[in-house]
Amino acid sequence: MSGQRHLIECHCILPLYKDKVPPVYHKFAVYSILNEKTGNVLPKYVNCNNCGVTHFVKEFCRSEIKLGKEDIKSVRDAKEVSLSLPEKLVNILDSYNSTIDLYEEVEDVIDNNCFPKTLVLKREIVDEIYQLKVLEILSKNRFKIITTSLDDTIIGGE
Repeated sequence: MSGQRHLIECHCILPLYKDKVPPVYHKFAVYSILNEKTGNVLPKYVNCNNCGVTHFVKEFCRSEIKLGKEDIKSVRDAKEVSLSLPEKLVNILDSYNSTIDLYEEVEDVIDNNCFPKTLVLKREIVDEIYQLKVLEILSKNRFKIITTSLDDTIIGGE
């Protein structure tokens, strides 16, 4: 099966944005797997990485907040996903403080032999240019970490 990382919006607000009008709600990444026959997202529950409220995800970039449900324990966490991954790969993901969506994407790559595959570990902006740290998964036991830059500046023409 193939999947995709995407953002969903919670109802919580990070302290940095608490006084913004209109409110800037927190968004966080999730990894969703597609049903190969229907092309639909396989439904699942996820917990917000900021406030812990539970979301039901059944399509890309949209979720239903489950009121009164915070941090349900039946949702998989990074430690549980890491049990199915090679130790070296887990060490890499841990060292970059990776979130659950990246663990799940790596698990999907390994389980379905989708090699080679590149995944962004870190993204920073320096002088308006993205500096990327990328994990390249070459096989179940071969990985490489590379750095690269991405300049998405649009220069106007005459």
